[in-house]
Amino acid sequence: MRITGCQLLALSLLTACTAGREPTAPAPNGTAYGARGSLLVTSASCGDVITSDLRLENDLACAGDGVTVAGPNITINLNGHTISGSGAGVGLRVTASQDVTIHGGTIRGFLQAMFVAGSTGIVIKDNEFTLNNTAVLLQASSGNTIKANVARANTSRAFMLRPNTAGVVSTNNDVVDNLLVDNPTGIFLISQPGNTFKGNTISGSTVAAIDMTSPPGATGNVIKGNLLTTSAVGIRFAAGWVGNTVLWNTLQANTCAFQGPTADNTLQGNTLTANSTDFCP
Repeated sequence: MRITGCQLLALSLLTACTAGREPTAPAPNGTAYGARGSLLVTSASCGDVITSDLRLENDLACAGDGVTVAGPNITINLNGHTISGSGAGVGLRVTASQDVTIHGGTIRGFLQAMFVAGSTGIVIKDNEFTLNNTAVLLQASSGNTIKANVARANTSRAFMLRPNTAGVVSTNNDVVDNLLVDNPTGIFLISQPGNTFKGNTISGSTVAAIDMTSPPGATGNVIKGNLLTTSAVGIRFAAGWVGNTVLWNTLQANTCAFQGPTADNTLQGNTLTANSTDFCP
């Protein structure tokens, strides 16, 4: 059969349009693939180690740990489902991994809803965390994003950033556009430098919305454009926290807007309104 020039053009256009497109349905042999081309898993059990893309198709109720993610280039789609615990363990643990995205579900009732250790390029977005001790803990993990989550009524804090026992820090992380409600502490930094906290709404914190009181302090953090309201303290500093930038935030209806020594940090363009006291010792 002779192929005309028009047919060749049509074939080339079809190839260009379909090149690189990942299958969205199972292949003929029943195998399905995720958004990045890896094998797609659709079920998990408590205690599983996930090394490929997961689209969860069932709720999980776990007496201890939930699931662990280990490896590069993995997408965890919780798909509207809930991983629930009994007050112990970790709901979803990420260890020594790179470029993992976790989105779209609820984790509740664990010591830590999500624990990220020694990992980078982790994106945690569009999840709900409730009734855990801590919603998200980053330990010795840098270059990660926590975005557009809801953390509500956790018993100690929503998000915590800390080093590991060897002193490896958590830095260059972005915590943006989250809603943190009725957690004793919204964001707790344990001497971690160079992180950005932007566009978050934090309310009802009985300790502090943003707490930077752990010694020996750190520098280079940016706290920008957040709404910090109806809390005991909006932003709390301890000695040793210097060289941090706090700008364009609204601190409203708190008992104290700022607490502790702020002189060696940059405070600029913040709106303080209806607080009992704007600056507390």
